[in-house]
Amino acid sequence: MKELAQFFDWRGELGRLDYLKEIIRRLLIILMIFGINIALCILVGLDVTPETWDDNLSLTTISSIAIMVPIDIRRLNDIGISAWWLLPVYILSQIPAPIEGSPQENIYGFLVVIPLLLWGLFVLFKPGKTLREARRSQG
Repeated sequence: MKELAQFFDWRGELGRLDYLKEIIRRLLIILMIFGINIALCILVGLDVTPETWDDNLSLTTISSIAIMVPIDIRRLNDIGISAWWLLPVYILSQIPAPIEGSPQENIYGFLVVIPLLLWGLFVLFKPGKTLREARRSQG
């Protein structure tokens, strides 16, 4: 039970490698939840098509946010950024993609996909407190 509480604990810090390990571990858990969600949809007779995707898979969306937010907060604590920056990131990630072939596809990529990619790279590769303190002690 203690491990489950630690799984959802948002206090503390998380270095780059630990963050990457946690991301991979939690993505595997989300993938299992996704499979269970699809199986439940099929079991109750719901169609899982691209048109009904968002309506039928809300369990996956909610669980992925609940699973990922704690490690994102811990990583942001490590790099010295307020956790409130996650709010616009998660809102931006919930904007649905436009229909294929529509003129909004390029704007969607420019306004949603590229900023989310840059945010992910920034959070992953920005040095944390341990590295900053090591550099200060050497210099």
